[in-house]
Amino acid sequence: MDIFELKFSNMELIGFSFMAIVILFALLGLRKFIPMLIKNPDKEKDFRRYFTMVEIMIWIVFTVFVIQQMSDSNQIYAFGLFLLLMMAGFWTLWFYFKNYISGSIFKLNDKFDINDMVKINDYQGKIVGLGNHRLELESDNGEIIYLPYSMLSDAVIVKLHPGEMVLNHSFTLSTPHDKRSKDKKEEIRFAILSLINTSSFACLRKEIIFDQNLFEYQQLPSLFYIERF
Repeated sequence: MDIFELKFSNMELIGFSFMAIVILFALLGLRKFIPMLIKNPDKEKDFRRYFTMVEIMIWIVFTVFVIQQMSDSNQIYAFGLFLLLMMAGFWTLWFYFKNYISGSIFKLNDKFDINDMVKINDYQGKIVGLGNHRLELESDNGEIIYLPYSMLSDAVIVKLHPGEMVLNHSFTLSTPHDKRSKDKKEEIRFAILSLINTSSFACLRKEIIFDQNLFEYQQLPSLFYIERF
């Protein structure tokens, strides 16, 4: 009798595991294919934002259902084994679930969206992606920064105006002494403007004035300046 109950418990556990796998692949399929059917970008964004919460609720309901079924069958062995597996799974996937839940909460906040300029602690850039587990920022120099959502709970998040993304760059220019100041100035002007030939607008805010060959260089998203410091 004990052997029969043990086998029955194992089969029951295998059945629940199979159900979990089916649910997992079904959710992955829905997350991938439903956005293809949504033509409105705003509705697609809302779907991705709230579908994560739906997934969490489905897994909570499934876990409660499994525990209830095992309890009704009085399968102590199966219940204990399932509980141990759940504890081991949550311990192993704690980082995953922590970012998953934190990401869901962040996405529910409609104050932040794609292309917003933000500063998060020491990181600053434009939001280019709202992944399942990480926030993607693009820095001023084009680098992609991946921030786990879990770090956002205690972080200071500042939403920036595009004009606040200006970066100051200082550099030293060394020029030969056998050239006149006017020639040097034109060479510097040509070199800077050649770097921004793809920009929609460029200007020099001040005339280039030589002072120990030191200049300050300011870069905006579409504006480039040179000024003396």
